[in-house]
Order: sequence, then C-alpha cells, then structure tokens
Amino acid sequence: MAVIIKSVSADSRFFKAGDEIISIESQPVEDQLDVIFLTADERRAEFRVRRKNGRILKRKIAPAEFTRASLELEQMRFKHCGSDCIFCFVDQMPPNLRDSLYQKDDDYRLSFLFGNYATLNNIRRPELDRIIRYNLSPLYVSVHSTQRRIREKMFGQVMHRDILKVIQRLVEGGIVIHSQVVLVPGLNDGAALERTVDNIFAFYPGCKSLAVVPVGLTRHRKGLEHIRRVGTGQARQLLDWAKTKGDDCQEKTGGDRFLQMADEFYLQAGRVFPASGDYGDYDQLSNGVGMSRMFIERIKNDIERLGRKDRIKTGFTVVTGILGGKLLRRYVLPLVEEKLPQFRIGLLPVKNRLFGSMVGVSGLLSGKDIVREAKRAGTIQGPLLLPPNCVNHEGKLIDDVLPREIERELGMPVLIPEESFLENRIIRLSEGRAR
Repeated sequence: MAVIIKSVSADSRFFKAGDEIISIESQPVEDQLDVIFLTADERRAEFRVRRKNGRILKRKIAPAEFTRASLELEQMRFKHCGSDCIFCFVDQMPPNLRDSLYQKDDDYRLSFLFGNYATLNNIRRPELDRIIRYNLSPLYVSVHSTQRRIREKMFGQVMHRDILKVIQRLVEGGIVIHSQVVLVPGLNDGAALERTVDNIFAFYPGCKSLAVVPVGLTRHRKGLEHIRRVGTGQARQLLDWAKTKGDDCQEKTGGDRFLQMADEFYLQAGRVFPASGDYGDYDQLSNGVGMSRMFIERIKNDIERLGRKDRIKTGFTVVTGILGGKLLRRYVLPLVEEKLPQFRIGLLPVKNRLFGSMVGVSGLLSGKDIVREAKRAGTIQGPLLLPPNCVNHEGKLIDDVLPREIERELGMPVLIPEESFLENRIIRLSEGRAR
C-alpha cells in the first residue's frame, strides 16, 4: 500500500502533489498513521515516493524540511464492519438521510483516533502487532458478551477469534482498553452479563472500564429480529445489581469505578446519578455514561458564577429530547429557579417522530420534529436553544436542516450553546433579546 499526497507547499524541493509515499526508513507505508509515527523522530528519514509517471525516487528528509512541506494526504480509508449485529443502529435508520449515516465502520484506527467502539472480531495478527508497536492506546472495544454462542448470536457471524485472547494480547502489550456491553434483554443479561464483567475485570487495570448501555431501538425495524427494550423494572434491577457488583470491583481496584452504567438507566429508573468522583476521568462519556452528572456539575458552576451578577435578567426556551426533559425537570431547572429566580427558562421536550418514541436522546433530534413540537406548543419564550450534540460539524441536524431554517420557520432566534445554556455567550445574547 501507499499514501497519496494531495497537495504540498511551494517550498518543498522533493515532494509533489500526486506522489505516493511508499516507505519511510525502509518501512512500508500502509496509511497516514505510518507517516505520523515514522516521522515523529528528530532524525532525518529516508522517503521513497512514486511519481505520477511511475518513477520511484528516494531522499533523506530532515524534520524541518518535512514540516515546511505541509503535506496534505489523502483521506484515510477505513475498514467496513463485517458483522451483522441484531441490534445494529444503522440497520434501523430512517430512509433518505445523508449517505454517511448508513456507513458501518469497524476499525481500530477510528477507535484510537476518535474513541469509536470497534469489535476487533476480524482483526489480523499484524494489526495487533501494529497497535502495540505504535502504542495506539487507549482503545474502545465492543464486547457485549464473552461467551462464544452469545457473541455469534449478537454479532451475526462466526467468531474466528477469542475476544479474551485478543484483549490479553493487547493488555500485555501495554494497551489500555475501555469496553462496552450493549444490553439486549433475554440475550446477554443475567448470568451472561455477570460472567462478562468477571472475564473483563480480570484484565484490570489494562482493561480500565466496562460500560453497560441499553440497546437502542427505533421504529424502523421492519424485517429485523424482534428485540425487547430495557423496561423500567429491569433498569432498576440492573442498577441494584451494578451497585453491588461495582462496589465489589471498586474494593479490588482501590478506588476506580470499573463497572459503569449508562445515564439512560438512571433516568428511566428515576434513580439519583452517581457522584462525579465515581466517573473518574469520564472515560465512557461518548457512551452516554456520566454525561448527565457532568452537565449538572457544569450548571452548578454556572449558577455560582451568575449568582454574583443578580442584575442579569433573561429568558429563553431549552430544546431537549424526552430523556433530557427528565434530567432538566428533576435536577437542573429546580437549581436555576432557586438560585436565579430572575431567569425565565422554558422547556421544550421534543418527541422523536423520525426515529420513534423509544429514542429519547437529544443528539438524534431532527429539525422537522423541533419545528413541529414548537408550533404545537404555541407561545414560546425566545430565543430557542438547541442541544449542542444535535448538530454535526457542518452545523446541520440529522435531517440536514440548518438552525437558520428553524429560525425562519418559527420566526425567532435559534442559538446553540457550546456546553451549557448558562454559559456567558448565551446569557449575553439572550439578555439582549429580552430587552
């Protein structure tokens, strides 16, 4: 393999746009990671490149010269998922959304670079060696179960590798792992879940945490296997079990909370979230673990800061999903009402019609559903504040609606906080509107 250079600085005397980097220091270049790691040394490195005309050239390049070249490399090509998971969210997507939402990836490089969960089911030995050689740590691994029969049922494929041996190889190589179990009632819960936790905990501290998250189900499961969602009763049972199991693990770790449960379980069961210290470094945040506690603590800090500026008067409406509505009503709005009574904050929980009522997270809200709910609610205290996680890097909601289109449709300003609806920028903008 090789990596193609898309563009290069005019200062470069060797590299040209269209060159393929074949090797660095006699080591074949497979992808952009090789370029990053093989040029990390402060010594000169020998590059071999193939020109567009097929001619192969080599040259020793000093670090400063390489930096000046400002190479823009082709986009990394990631591995597609070879599994056919019975709970795969991509298979439950509504039709006619952007193409990227239907792509299935399962790549250890995405796990290292962005914290995506990878299965490691079909990973090759050279890839394991490469992970260890480059110390691609931490990695995030979807385990779901450690029993082969259950794993084959969940992943929809024959297991050619023992996940425990894979994890052992990585941990012995110095790689830190965070793992997850997507809980499917009647399949990998009960005794199977107990066994999975015990098997993975055996690798602590190499395997630093295990998160249990409820299976996500949409209304678009036509033709797919029937799966039960986690009900309120089971959520309570799971939290009771996790408290006992987690305490036992914590005694053995000396303080670290190895077993962590998704926020959704607590919201569904009506239970109080663990203290901030129980989440450690919030390693499972992208998995919906600790996000609510972090938000509550952020709001407390914002309230303390704003409490010293009691002349501020403002008002706005916070848009959220059904689960977020529970969080805000129970934990957040009472704090604001008590400490900042001059603030007029409305709440607009939006029912997800695009994915179905079983999807209550704010990150999957569509622009059309927000507009529909706002019109149905009638008079709304503006401006309207959208959840930061409901827009992508292009500023689009999942149905490609832009915030400015919601503004036009509703005739009111739409703002997107970076983290908290009480941050300075939001207060400043909404205070101006209130006047």
